Amino acid sequence: MKTFGVLLVLCAALAMTTAMAQPSATALKPIIDQQTALRAELAKGIEGITPRQARIIDKAQAEFFAIVKGRQSLDELGIEEKIRVENALETINAQFASTPFAADDQQVCWREVKVGSKMMVTRCASKKELEDGTQEARAAFNRPRICVPPGCGQ
Repeated sequence: MKTFGVLLVLCAALAMTTAMAQPSATALKPIIDQQTALRAELAKGIEGITPRQARIIDKAQAEFFAIVKGRQSLDELGIEEKIRVENALETINAQFASTPFAADDQQVCWREVKVGSKMMVTRCASKKELEDGTQEARAAFNRPRICVPPGCGQ
């Protein structure tokens, strides 16, 4: 039963990636059908999925279904909605990956203003990369800003 769920999520992620890459394959129905089947399997219980993971998957699926409700293709979604759909599917996929580092490898995308302009750009990184960047920024912020001997470059 766990294998079925993992295959279902991986197929959904693959279908989403393929649909976003190829304009002719933008139908949402296969992805919605896969997520509906996965939701039914989760309701019965999937071996190896903890209640916490099931809640995370349910929350991500709720967001996914809210975004795609009444839509027939990915072309009907705006860039922000496409990013949210991709993040929701990545969250679901990360919960099914059976490695302890699956959540760290989960890709997260966001939109931000490009420095020095008003253009919006889409950036993606793994959760591990985001956490590393946050730790580096905190370390830089906590370093002394004045030179105190020894160690002033002397």
